Amino acid sequence: MKKYVNVADLVDPGDPQGRTWRQINAAEQHSIPVGTLVELDDGVRLFVVYHGRDCDMTPLYYLSADPTDTTQYNPRFINAKWVGGYSRGSLTIVE
Repeated sequence: MKKYVNVADLVDPGDPQGRTWRQINAAEQHSIPVGTLVELDDGVRLFVVYHGRDCDMTPLYYLSADPTDTTQYNPRFINAKWVGGYSRGSLTIVE
């Protein structure tokens, strides 16, 4: 029988505290505040309206054209007007 291991549950060999990748990601704070105008790689500009996390606890950002559309998150669905699941590396803050 094969055993499967989720990579996020493996210990990062470079982490001095011996944490798993999931634990490292969970400790990382969101660096872009809600309400910030950001630009995607294709030039589209939207506002950060929600901070989420991936299954491996990577910080993610949900975006909307309406900066006031910060409707509370419902665990059953993400606001249908939001686009998201963007990582910090895929967003550029517009000054």
